[in-house]
Amino acid sequence: MLVEFDNPPLCMKSNKDGSRLVVGFVDGSIRFYDTQQHEEEFQEIWKFQTKSSIRGVDLDEHKKRVYAVTKNRSLCVFDIDTGKRVRCILKCHRSVPTAICTLPPTALKSQQLATADESGEVKTWNLDPEVASENANIRKWQEQDEDINDLKVDVKSNLLATSSDGTLGAYDLRKAKLKMRSELMHSELYSVCGTNRSVYVGGEDGYVEVFNLNEYGNLLERVESGFEMGVNGIVELRSGLLGLTSQGSNRMRLLNVQPSKRLGYAGYHGDEKSDDDGIDAITISTDKSTVFTMISMSCTIKKWDMGPIIDEIPILRAQDAKSKKMRKTEGFFDGLVGPKNDSDSDDDDEPKSKKRRNDEDSDEEIDEEEQEEDDEEEEEDSD
Repeated sequence: MLVEFDNPPLCMKSNKDGSRLVVGFVDGSIRFYDTQQHEEEFQEIWKFQTKSSIRGVDLDEHKKRVYAVTKNRSLCVFDIDTGKRVRCILKCHRSVPTAICTLPPTALKSQQLATADESGEVKTWNLDPEVASENANIRKWQEQDEDINDLKVDVKSNLLATSSDGTLGAYDLRKAKLKMRSELMHSELYSVCGTNRSVYVGGEDGYVEVFNLNEYGNLLERVESGFEMGVNGIVELRSGLLGLTSQGSNRMRLLNVQPSKRLGYAGYHGDEKSDDDGIDAITISTDKSTVFTMISMSCTIKKWDMGPIIDEIPILRAQDAKSKKMRKTEGFFDGLVGPKNDSDSDDDDEPKSKKRRNDEDSDEEIDEEEQEEDDEEEEEDSD
């Protein structure tokens, strides 16, 4: 389902089951949609117009709130049912905000929201109505040097921040302090996704950096994504399977992890013959049933029903990834990946010409051994 808008969208966030979507636009409007009513468009539930473009949105279904940060450095809170703005903190950061993330109830001192900006500053907030504006900011960190491109919380209640300075910052929300800053990576870091076992970080050079959960000092592994212009979006589609997007491609790639193996791509955002516009953002519902991808240049958002796609992808184990020919499972890629001669194909099989040469060589060796045995028998008969 591909939906076109009258303005370029810049950011978005889905609810728990994918039935609702909040979108921030370049014209400063925040719109809240029902994504299930129509087949060709989303039904607008409410809209609020601000004075500056929206740089990040998030929602908290438990508290019935929608959060947004704007280019003019405002932090706004909206009622999720009515769309009424209930709070606005001006100049929430020194620089333009770049990322926003709701926090779990385990966070210390009722920290509910985290924001970050272009200078590398990270802040956490308590935005309850009874808390005065001057006391709303709970913690502030300046541990990273450049743009914070993404904020996520892992299962250990660490706030993870990817930065253009090439580092991953981990902030302990229970103790409200910096836990660790990673070693310098090979490129800028764009996106982050935490699972029950590992944390995956997308970089500018097209690799996915892998860290052990709760161990962010040293890199565990680097996995090539297949994207040349960086990995700016990572979501967990199911345990052991990631969806990757890039601003240099309109495809959503599939990556099996533990063991690491590329599995082609799930499909296209828009026309598969046109790869000019890359995917700028991706969000997934909490129950992992629905994915939304966004391309700002074409003013479009695509809704992906992940059930049929996931059902066609087998669960890979270590022995499957190590074998050169995968248990006759190539057929399930027919609807997911392009032709085998596609330059983006992830075929690990041995080339046919090489295999044919090996077979011919082995046959020649067998023939030579049989000929030697025949010669020996003839000599014995003559004796």
